[in-house]
Amino acid sequence: MNKKLTVILNQICYLLIITIVIGLWGCAKAPVKHLYDNSFVQGDKSLEKYVSLHQILMAEAAKFSAQGNNQDALFVYNQALALAEPGDRGKILSGIEKVLTKTKPQVIEEFIQIKNLSIPRALLLYWLGLDYAAQNNYLEAEKTLDLFVTTYPDHAYVEDAQDLLASMKLVGFKKNTIGCLLPLSGKYHVFGQRALEGIQLAVQELSKTYGQNFHVIIKDTQSNPERAAECVDELNQEKVVGILGPILAIQQAGSRAQSLGIPMIALTQKTDFPLQGDYLFSNFITPEMQVQALASYIFTKLGIKKVAILYPNERYGKRYMELFWDAVNKFNGEIVGVESYDGKNTDFATPIKKLTGEYYHVPNFLIPEISGGRQVALEQNKKLQNDITRGSAIPIEPKDRIDFQALFIPDSVSRINLILPQLTFNDAKGMVLLGTNLWHQPGLLTGAKGYNKKAVITDGYFGNSKNPITARFEKKFNELYGTRPGFLEAIAYDTVNILFKAAMGDDVDSRQSLKNVLQGTRIFEGATGNTIFDKTGSPHKELFLLTVKKGKFKEISH
Repeated sequence: MNKKLTVILNQICYLLIITIVIGLWGCAKAPVKHLYDNSFVQGDKSLEKYVSLHQILMAEAAKFSAQGNNQDALFVYNQALALAEPGDRGKILSGIEKVLTKTKPQVIEEFIQIKNLSIPRALLLYWLGLDYAAQNNYLEAEKTLDLFVTTYPDHAYVEDAQDLLASMKLVGFKKNTIGCLLPLSGKYHVFGQRALEGIQLAVQELSKTYGQNFHVIIKDTQSNPERAAECVDELNQEKVVGILGPILAIQQAGSRAQSLGIPMIALTQKTDFPLQGDYLFSNFITPEMQVQALASYIFTKLGIKKVAILYPNERYGKRYMELFWDAVNKFNGEIVGVESYDGKNTDFATPIKKLTGEYYHVPNFLIPEISGGRQVALEQNKKLQNDITRGSAIPIEPKDRIDFQALFIPDSVSRINLILPQLTFNDAKGMVLLGTNLWHQPGLLTGAKGYNKKAVITDGYFGNSKNPITARFEKKFNELYGTRPGFLEAIAYDTVNILFKAAMGDDVDSRQSLKNVLQGTRIFEGATGNTIFDKTGSPHKELFLLTVKKGKFKEISH
């Protein structure tokens, strides 16, 4: 029990002692009443002065309540209830309920945790649920009232609680209304505007398809975390069924949505969420998706066995190198070479020659089965490179051909355009070139012309896809805005469709049931491909695979 509660209880005990002492002193001073005393038999008016102890406590509790000190009022009422005769309990309980109507949920929660409390726990649970409902916190209200109904099924208030639960499902949200958190002003406003175009197109099409109006309440987060959290509260008052966004400023908005029980699909990677919550989802392309798509294609479709990695010695490059290495291991492939380079340089001959074995054989310790794991292999490889630089390792003759069939280079187009020609110049030819979505830029078609023919690139959107949903979205977007959409417009379009189509199901009668549908096994088709969410809210998507033919990006069927 905390210090404040202890102090209050001590005060109550002190009050009781004083009251008892005064009572005893009064009895000692009063004349003795005999059975034959006529005044006693006829009813002495002075007896009205004698008031029971629980009545004194009730009066004291009423004073606390009138002062707005509901916590102390409940403590005093609790003591009065403990001392009262059965016939007096009704009045005390009535006073307790009057106080509970004005008490904050946090205070009631504290009382529920107190052991051996005289105030019935059922009463506390019931009024806690009502208080949450009054604050439009339907998630906590539903949890609390459900607990009350299941724990105390014979309580007099159960029927009222059940009626309230049913009412909350009807008024707690609007199935045809979602909220959107976008940075429409501030330094990231360009991303908000792009997403908004995809959202508006989705709403137009859904309204035509279902023959009813769908509503989207747009809130400008101003690229500000505090404002984003405020927007969640505002959308809750609007009774939205779910929230799309934010794109940025995720932590505080996500925390608020979780506490209110509003399903939120943020346009970001789930790994970027600083918190976890079963109402928090993401819909975005991730590094894990990309390396999985590349590895699956080259090992299961192309039958490749051995691969190498050439990566920039930066955060982005290191992360993709590690993830790709893990993906290769899952497919029982072989990593036969791993080299990093300084992204500030323009000459990549040295790391390329080390990969191709022009200076030395690729050491056996780079094979994934090495004892000690990837980190040990990288440290040993670095040591060997230092030995070569110092002249303590003896170069050997160049090999007749490279011993890897695919090369993964996670970097931007500006560097790729420098690296690809140098691969050919250093006789690193014939292998499949693997790239992330950063490769999917027009600059690759012109800057590395003639060197990009065996490229395999992954991305979350490809406007020229044969997927009919993607093709239709591309066409409609171009007709409406006179320009071609990108991944952000497409993912916002898909997310609106996911939220509304899930909400329109007959089995969705609350935000919680919408959350359950999103976490289920349903596959959502969209312009960015098929999407399914797992129990953590992370998306699983079938990405697009692209190559270069005749100077254009072409989709690879897989």
